[in-house]
Amino acid sequence: MSVNPRNHNAKRSPLPQVDDCQGCGVCCMHMGYPPYIEGSPTQAAEKYWIDLPEHLRSELVEYRNEYQHPKQGELDGPCFWFDQTTKLCKNHEYRPSVCRDFQVGCNDCIDWRKHFGIKTRVANPE
Repeated sequence: MSVNPRNHNAKRSPLPQVDDCQGCGVCCMHMGYPPYIEGSPTQAAEKYWIDLPEHLRSELVEYRNEYQHPKQGELDGPCFWFDQTTKLCKNHEYRPSVCRDFQVGCNDCIDWRKHFGIKTRVANPE
């Protein structure tokens, strides 16, 4: 039996809805450090790495050189640029492409919110 999408009386599940990042930061809670594409002989460096101020680049390289990766199967810790008190990036202006591309309210956003126990508003499907 198929469901007619035009049948407005059909029961629909409420959809999770995320409008903004305020008080969240789950996308930063498993990164360890900002994942810039620094470039290699076969791959160009991303613009945000090139534009990163030297003091932040040096700080990041030093941190990464001493970084202890989590055991296999474990999540990484929070990004060291993430302020866990304010739930904001300390260097938001200089964040890498992956952080800029992560969309508020996408499936991954909602899944990470569930994983870290952050409530997501449920929208009425009508």
